[in-house]
This record gives sequence, C-alpha cells and structure tokens, in this order.
Amino acid sequence: MSKEEMIQEIIEISAHNMDWFIGFVGLLLAFFAYFQWRLSQSQLDRLKEEIEKQIKVKYHLDKINKIEQIDNTLIQLVLTNLRSVTNRMLFDSESYTNVSLTDKAINIIGYLSVLKNQEIKNTDFIKEIGNVFMMIDGWCNRSTKNSLGEPTKMYLYRIYVDLTRKENWQKVDGYNVAIENLKDTIRPLENFQYMDLDINDHS
Repeated sequence: MSKEEMIQEIIEISAHNMDWFIGFVGLLLAFFAYFQWRLSQSQLDRLKEEIEKQIKVKYHLDKINKIEQIDNTLIQLVLTNLRSVTNRMLFDSESYTNVSLTDKAINIIGYLSVLKNQEIKNTDFIKEIGNVFMMIDGWCNRSTKNSLGEPTKMYLYRIYVDLTRKENWQKVDGYNVAIENLKDTIRPLENFQYMDLDINDHS
C-alpha cells in the first residue's frame, strides 16, 4: 500500500469515527433535553398543585362547597314545607275560613320569599299553588256564605304577583311555561276576577 493510499484510508476511518461520534453526542443531547423537559413538567405540575392548595386555603373553597350543599338542602326543605301547606289546603277545603286562608297565604308568601333567585329543577310548586287557587274558587262557589274578605284577597294576589315577577325566577327550569299555565288556571276562576293577570311580568 502506497503512502498516499494509507493516508486516504486513515482519513476515511477518521471521518467514519467522527460521524459516529457526532451521532452519539446528538443522541446524548436529545436525551438530556427530554430529561430536562420531563423535569420541568414535573416541577410545573407540583407548582400547579401547590397554587391550587393555597387558593383553596386562602378562599375557603371547601367551606364554599359546604355552603352550596347547605343551600340546596334548605331549598329542598322549603319546597317540602310549601308542598305540605298546599296539600293541606287541598285536603281541608271543607273547613276553609278567611282566617285560615289568610294564614296559609302568608305562609306561602314566606316560602316564596326564600325561594326567589334560587336554582330550582322543576316548577311543581307553581302548579300546586295554581291548584290551591282552584280549590279556593270551588269553596267560594259552594255557598253564599263563603266569600273572600279583602285581606285574604290581598294576600292571594300578593302570591300571584310574587310568582309573576320573572326577574326573581330566572333560575327555575321551565318557569315561563309554568307561569303561563298558572295564568290559564286562574283566568277563568270567577272569584279571582279582581286580579289583573295581564300586567306584563309585574316587574
């Protein structure tokens, strides 16, 4: 082998070794870059968890969740009590008096005051109140002795007005349909002709 050929072979071997070395270094750098990214991601995840923990502690988010649970329980309790009043009025229609009707109307007004601006999943309570209006009308029609006194009329109208203030019931599912059904229930009742059912929203 001539001197020139030996030098050429050494150059080729060196070039091959250099390619291998560069590839190895590149692979090593890629590994370290990936490891550094994983480390940074892990640090970010820990930082996120720490921030969330501090926010929960600072703003008492666990207590807020408990308050929401208490609110939901309160709403259900009020709806149950309201249903108890309306059911009792349906079953006791034979023993109505202006005093008892006024007392029950005040109870209903109180429960509605608590329910305003609360999230309620159905409109059964509105339908039940509509049924009460029908029962009262039936009581009035059974005897000439059965007539609504002015205070009783006033409180019953207050119930209607409270229910038709739409701004107070925006969170009630199906409210618009339920309130139109209530109007349709009350409109033909002879003993509630004194009510103005067509004032828009009573707002």
